[in-house]
Amino acid sequence: MKKNLYTFSRHCLMLLISLLFMGAFAISQGFSPTVNARLQQLLDSIQNSSSNPVVGGLSVVIDVDGLAKWQGVTGYAARNVDAENNLLPGGIPMTKKTVSHMYSVTKTFTSALVLELAREGAFSLEDPVIKYIPFLGVINAELDGSVTLRQLLAHESGWSDYVTEPMIAMAAVAYPDKVFTPFEVLSFVHQIAPKGGPRRYTSTNYITLGAIVEIATGKPMEQHFRERFFTPLGLESMYLSIREPGRPGELLASPHDNFYPFNPILEYVGNPLRFPNAWTNVSAIPFTAIHSMAFTGGGLVTNAEDMAKWGNALYGGRAISAASLKTMIESIDKVPDPDGDYLGYGIWTNNKVSATDYFIGHDGRAPGYRSIMYYQPDRQMTISILTNFSGLDTRLGGLSPYAIAKVLYEALPNFIGGNKNRKEAKIILCFKGKEITVARSAAAGFIAKGAWLGGCENPAPAKQQKSFVDVNPLTVYPNPASRMVTISFSSVEGGPVNLGLLDRQGRLIGNIFSGQLNKGARQTVNYAITNLPSGLYTVQMKTKDRVSSQHVMILQ
Repeated sequence: MKKNLYTFSRHCLMLLISLLFMGAFAISQGFSPTVNARLQQLLDSIQNSSSNPVVGGLSVVIDVDGLAKWQGVTGYAARNVDAENNLLPGGIPMTKKTVSHMYSVTKTFTSALVLELAREGAFSLEDPVIKYIPFLGVINAELDGSVTLRQLLAHESGWSDYVTEPMIAMAAVAYPDKVFTPFEVLSFVHQIAPKGGPRRYTSTNYITLGAIVEIATGKPMEQHFRERFFTPLGLESMYLSIREPGRPGELLASPHDNFYPFNPILEYVGNPLRFPNAWTNVSAIPFTAIHSMAFTGGGLVTNAEDMAKWGNALYGGRAISAASLKTMIESIDKVPDPDGDYLGYGIWTNNKVSATDYFIGHDGRAPGYRSIMYYQPDRQMTISILTNFSGLDTRLGGLSPYAIAKVLYEALPNFIGGNKNRKEAKIILCFKGKEITVARSAAAGFIAKGAWLGGCENPAPAKQQKSFVDVNPLTVYPNPASRMVTISFSSVEGGPVNLGLLDRQGRLIGNIFSGQLNKGARQTVNYAITNLPSGLYTVQMKTKDRVSSQHVMILQ
């Protein structure tokens, strides 16, 4: 009896070990060892760039739906600091399971939920806001209550983005541990344009949608997200910040930012915290106010693997109905906004990851964190990036996460071999030293037997290839600023260059530079801003082939 039990237990143990081994192996399948090494080398070179070193860390996933996945991490989930918040060497390393704030990628969930609830009859997209928030006039009489849910989805409310309102930024710093409601946030915003006009991106729209869903259904948003998306799709790391706790033992990456401009406010309210005039670990100050304000416009937390899984499930048609997905995709505007994004219902497209290949998705940017989730339909592939360093933000003169996604995407082999109308139908593989092209439905079977995506002619070994060097065409420093900004810019193609300063309505209020630049040449100008009121502005650079923008916060 004991021998039989021993034999049975041994067989079970061996089976478990085999399953675990197969699971671990499956994670590394799909891309060649050379490609895996190249991607990690590029990520490390970005982290340690001499021009834009990453103070925090980076977590990246490239997930080719059902075929291959690469995960890379580098840097720190939390940097060490001294008593004055100055950075010290070392910290807690970023891992593949470290969770971080996705911020506005949350809008992809909110939009998907609203479209599904409307399809099911919970409300109509043509309903006005005032139907569900009849006290809007009491909260903020300036806001047009006849704005419809569809106009909120499409960023056509004409309401300002609460994150650009200086007074709400002051409130978040003065009361960092306060939980703000969506209605309190609405009290800070303004009607800056008529409803139904050109699309103007604003997170205010999406926190309002979250409040309306809760009023219309009687169910909290975190429950909606969990029941409809998180649990069915296996998104185990995700939760709605402030409303829900993370999983026990799960590490939330600490925020890294430059909070020096807010030292006077901290002093005014009697807060003993002080921050150096540098990027640092700012987790000493509570982020309760910031994350409660974000709500359904930016409150979700995730790891990079689950965010990529969500991208594939959403755009691959597994998260919502075909009708809702069609509505979402077809909602994308044909006219770009000032940042070059073509806005839709909780999604957008642009050419920032690739000038030739189409991507759809969203990014997230706010204090302490940055994120990107972009899906390439031909390859049925999602790139997700999470970082706990807000310095990866071209609005603040730093490195762009789009540049990271672009250089990693360009390092991938070409693995689609279908015709121009159905590029995704055929997959190119290297199998047993030979290049083959198979139907996508058959590719997974070959990969399980050791094939990898792309042809057998691998790129040069990682050590022979150049590291990533970011060349940002437009930087603005300092940011925030109060008296003078220094603007550095270059022209990739050479030719006429015009720089202008735009207000938050996109109106030109100042000409900064107009002239010719040689290809690759860089120029720096100083621009006085003492006569401008506090607020968010945009420095826009136009060349013959492109438009680049950087936001600058002016605090007087």
